[in-house]
Amino acid sequence: MGKVLMWIGWIGIVLVVCALVALMASAGQGSYALLALLAALPWAAPAFIGSVLVAAFGSMLLQLNAIRAATERQAELFAQLLDGKKKRDAAVEA
Repeated sequence: MGKVLMWIGWIGIVLVVCALVALMASAGQGSYALLALLAALPWAAPAFIGSVLVAAFGSMLLQLNAIRAATERQAELFAQLLDGKKKRDAAVEA
């Protein structure tokens, strides 16, 4: 799920940037391009920020999965260490 969200976020960012570039290119040169950019900011800025947030959330999910896997691995290693210590203690007592 994390990879999917990251890809959706990146695709959203690319689409917003492409739309802004196309809008500025179709507006012409000079102050018209700047006015077109300013007119597009009310929808472009939230779309861009939302896409960044979706990509960041996907990245966070991937990190949480990695942390969970590492925690399980550490728990297994700790259990093995405790089992080994119990066996050594039993051998010393015998």
